[in-house]
Parts: sequence; structure tokens; C-alpha cells
Amino acid sequence: MNEVKDFYDNKISKIDFFSNCGDAINATFNVNVTQVRNWVDVEKKVNSTWDNVRLQIRNQLTSTLHENWREGYRQWNNITMEAKLLLKDGVLKNISTFIQENKLNNCIYESVEWDLLTAMMEYAYSTYVKPGFHTELLEIYNSGHIPCGWKGKWPQGSLLIF
Repeated sequence: MNEVKDFYDNKISKIDFFSNCGDAINATFNVNVTQVRNWVDVEKKVNSTWDNVRLQIRNQLTSTLHENWREGYRQWNNITMEAKLLLKDGVLKNISTFIQENKLNNCIYESVEWDLLTAMMEYAYSTYVKPGFHTELLEIYNSGHIPCGWKGKWPQGSLLIF
């Protein structure tokens, strides 16, 4: 398994979160994207439907690990705790401050936390399962935007970003 600290240090800690929110999307991604207009739209789209899409995707990872690499999967909780601590003591502090200063709904913080944590888990288990959706979400964050929902029925449709 890969060390989540390395991934955090080399990838996540270097992201300039939200720096291009509201600007045109000048990057290409491995998923269709649709841009939303403003933070109000983000708050509306970060909802249970979006949560369910991301949960379904993460469940695919855990199911595959459980079925095929049970010994490695047994480390899930330990890796999760390490990843959560790295995030909490690192970038999530600045994200929390941004959310508060801009009077945004805390659901945005929770959504970002979920995405970052799951991207770290995809990285940790990438020797077993090819990283996927949440690693792609990390590229959206890295571009200065925020993924905030899904338009259409998964997996058809497009990722909503601001």
C-alpha cells in the first residue's frame, strides 16, 4: 500500500483551493463537466443526491478490496484515521476559515473533506485498484475549482463544478 502522507504532502497540501471559482474552466478533465454560476448554486447542488453518487463510488472501492484483497482492506480504518488527521491538521483548517469568512454552508466543508479523504484512500490502495473518480475530483480542486454535484443519472451525465 502507498503512504497517504506522501500523497498529502506532494499533492493535496499544494492545492490553492477555490482560487478559480467563478472563472471560466480552462482545464480539461477525464469527465464531462458543467459549470455552475455561483456559491449559492454550489450550496444547492451539494446535497444528498451528490452524496449518494460519491458514496456509491467509494463503496465500489471498498467492495472490490473486500472481495479481492481482504488482508490489505483490513488496514482501511488505520489508513482513514491517518488521512483524517493529516487533513484536519492541514488544509482543512484553511478551508474551514474560507467557509466561515464567506458565510458559506458547512455542507461545502463536509463535501470537500469527503472528496479529499476518499482521494487519499484511492491513492493508498492504488497498488490494488486503479485510482478513479475521487482522484479526478482532486484534479478539479487542483485547477482552483470545486466539484459540487452530478447532472444526470450516474454514470451518464456531467460533473457540476464551480
